Amino acid sequence: MAKILVADDDRVVLFTLVEGLREAGFEVVEASDGLQALALCLSESPDLALLDIRMPHLDGLELAHRLHHETSVPFLFLSAYSDETYVQRAVAIGALGYLTKPLNVTTIVPMIRTALARAQEINGLQGALESNRTIATAIGMLMQANGLDQPAAFEYLRRQARSERRKLEDLARNIITSGNNQ
Repeated sequence: MAKILVADDDRVVLFTLVEGLREAGFEVVEASDGLQALALCLSESPDLALLDIRMPHLDGLELAHRLHHETSVPFLFLSAYSDETYVQRAVAIGALGYLTKPLNVTTIVPMIRTALARAQEINGLQGALESNRTIATAIGMLMQANGLDQPAAFEYLRRQARSERRKLEDLARNIITSGNNQ
């Protein structure tokens, strides 16, 4: 069950979204201002945050900026404002979507499910990219230390991982941290 944070200072909107999303099968945590939402994102690690643009203490755009830099919580915006400037700022911060109020929970559930899937895909790609960086760094170290070209260094790393029955990334990480160029 996905955990969703809903942050909105309008009590009616907050109640409606929270209850509707719970009925749709989501676990929901709620916040009525930006600072409370940030604290909940840090402590609860929701799978997705739905953020109102204008909230007290920390507006949605600043909150999204902080979430982007301080957490891995993906977010989309809820707003009564469809002003192009807000939309552009939301996209620049990394929002997965921008929904304009008034909202009907049954019509936004597909968007939420899509945003959750997209967030999972992005997290997987980031993990793969980090893994590739680790392996590439270890290959570079092997090339430099042993005078190998890239294919030979990769093959050496692959054979070593296989003979030690280790994941390629784990062996690469070990080479980097130990400075051991085998």
